Amino acid sequence: MQRILLISYFFPPCNLTAAERVNSWAKHLNKFGYYPVVISRRWDNKIKNLSDVSAATPEEVLHEKHEHYESYLVPYLPNLKDRIYAKHGNEKLVMPRRALSMIELIMQRYANWFIPFKNIGDFADEFIGKNEDIKKVVISGNPYILFKFGYQLNKKYGTRWIADYRDAWTTSEIDLIARGAIFKYIRNSDETSEKKWVGSASAITSVSEPILKNLTNLVGINGKWIPNGFEQGEFNEVKNKEPYNYFTVTYIGTLYHGQQIELFCEAFIKLINALKVKELKLFFPGLAFHKDQHERIAKIMLGYEAYYECTERTEKEQILEIESRSHLLLYPAWKGFNGIIPSKIYEYISSGTHTLVAPSDNGEVEKILLKSGCGTIANSVDETYNFLIHAYDLFTKGIKIKADLSGEHANFFSREHQANRLADLLDEI
Repeated sequence: MQRILLISYFFPPCNLTAAERVNSWAKHLNKFGYYPVVISRRWDNKIKNLSDVSAATPEEVLHEKHEHYESYLVPYLPNLKDRIYAKHGNEKLVMPRRALSMIELIMQRYANWFIPFKNIGDFADEFIGKNEDIKKVVISGNPYILFKFGYQLNKKYGTRWIADYRDAWTTSEIDLIARGAIFKYIRNSDETSEKKWVGSASAITSVSEPILKNLTNLVGINGKWIPNGFEQGEFNEVKNKEPYNYFTVTYIGTLYHGQQIELFCEAFIKLINALKVKELKLFFPGLAFHKDQHERIAKIMLGYEAYYECTERTEKEQILEIESRSHLLLYPAWKGFNGIIPSKIYEYISSGTHTLVAPSDNGEVEKILLKSGCGTIANSVDETYNFLIHAYDLFTKGIKIKADLSGEHANFFSREHQANRLADLLDEI
């Protein structure tokens, strides 16, 4: 086994979706010749609201040995901005906190002291210095300032490293939506840093092929598409549970203003008015965590409160059950923006529940759904309504549309297969 470092800000017991990508590599890379050593921050508290991310942890480093990997979780020592946020949330001292954020974003590229989690980089530096057999590192962003650590390790030790993008950084097509001049200035400065830091990498990986293409054009480094994928068997404990008594359409996770949820809601309201039955439910587990999006749904569904539900953050085990028992899983793709692929799409595929994409991005999400054979595409209110009528008719007959996971196309997206593809790239660098 060749030991490698995996560096990520997010890692279990963090209960955010961002932790699952590196966690899957830690669990599966041993099957392909690599023994991962993970360096991340401590997550002693479950994330119930955004201020929980900024909470301090105990100051000891946690070293945990597992069957196929080990991890070092360093303490999180919040700076002044984080302490304000942890204590007052998003309601008080907003302007001082924003000012501190601006200083942090501008200055951290020049001095690590301004990086709230600089001890991740310090620990990685010390670890490589003491373990000369560590020659390769994978760093997963965001936060993308982590790539600065890869640049510094390469400069000091000649370490070969892979810059893994869970999303686009300065090549993002959506981050500048509704942003001010200061943010655009910071983004332009970040582009210079991205070229410099990632330019020292041996390869780049990304969850999306279009994002990867843009990154290659920016930094001049070849890369590989490594989708998030799904964990085989994660639905085993819930897959035999009966579907809900109500015809249930579920959207999991965060909703953004660039997603046209209005199209589906209009079709769903049309369904309600046409059928005049109570056994209909549009479910948004976890969406109440994001107050502005909860309010958005409330405004769209005004007068139809009995037919939808938004809840606070929901534990992963319960989410799996909800996905399995729902009659349809919904995803309104980023129409007009190609390459934005949420990790939930792969979990949707794994659930065995049929996915409805409405509207489509006419790009990567549509390709994945059609390649897996696990979904349907609708691009208008009428198309969406007609499909809902069809699905509801089957519901009345006790039939649930299934997603076919038997083919090799669906299995391509397993996390184990993606770890294999990452291992192949590690072999090459």
